[in-house]
Amino acid sequence: MIFKNSNFSEQTAWISVIFTLVIAWYYANGITQLEGTFASHAEQIVALWASTIIASIIFVIIAFTILAVIRKVNGDGEDISLIDERDELIEARATRWAYYNLSTCIIILFVHIFCQGVITNYPFFTNVPPIDFLIHGLMFSGLLVEFVLRATQIYRYRKAA
Repeated sequence: MIFKNSNFSEQTAWISVIFTLVIAWYYANGITQLEGTFASHAEQIVALWASTIIASIIFVIIAFTILAVIRKVNGDGEDISLIDERDELIEARATRWAYYNLSTCIIILFVHIFCQGVITNYPFFTNVPPIDFLIHGLMFSGLLVEFVLRATQIYRYRKAA
């Protein structure tokens, strides 16, 4: 099996980590190709979000289909709906870390936007309008939260193994 000595939850966490890195790269690449701001070229940003969502769906379908085929070929008869106390504890701790991260990202986004509007000569991201910073910041915050959630799960599974 591709993930020796791991259960279905850990395998899906690995897929999610890879997924977030690929989608973050895809979105960052799309940002570099934008021509203007949200105020002047909103259709480009909406198209980028839509293409990112479509790419996400396609990636997830392909990745989990491959995982299911590999598990079937290897005869892994583990009941994937079976979740024990260890899995619940690992998921709870990972969720706590992920949402600490989300809270921090949202606070940073709002503090940046507030400072950009109030402080003259604010030195950070001076060429990015606040709405653009918020839109892209929310996307990257969501991806970072998913990454932290799944990476923490993997760490906990590996630490317990």
